[in-house]
Amino acid sequence: MSSQEVQTIRGYVQALPKAQGKEDAAKVAVVTDDGMEYQVLHKSAGMDLVDYISADVEVQGIVAPASATEEDGENPPLLLTVRSYALIDGYDDDWYDDDA
Repeated sequence: MSSQEVQTIRGYVQALPKAQGKEDAAKVAVVTDDGMEYQVLHKSAGMDLVDYISADVEVQGIVAPASATEEDGENPPLLLTVRSYALIDGYDDDWYDDDA
């Protein structure tokens, strides 16, 4: 599988702790049912996911491993460049009102 191939990932949006001194660091991740965490790059469609913490989503995008650092050990995080996404839970329902 090519690293530039668009993949579909289903999971929920999780907030990430703020990285010190890294303005372009991922702010959220998509976590799958089996516990895989894909850190969403904060650009293009991925910027919107910050508004949907804990929402179930289906994301299409490109996955690539991050550059390994000493903090990561042998398992650098997977980075996700989001091309498109769809909410797959009740955020579109009338009962959900973010402005309330």
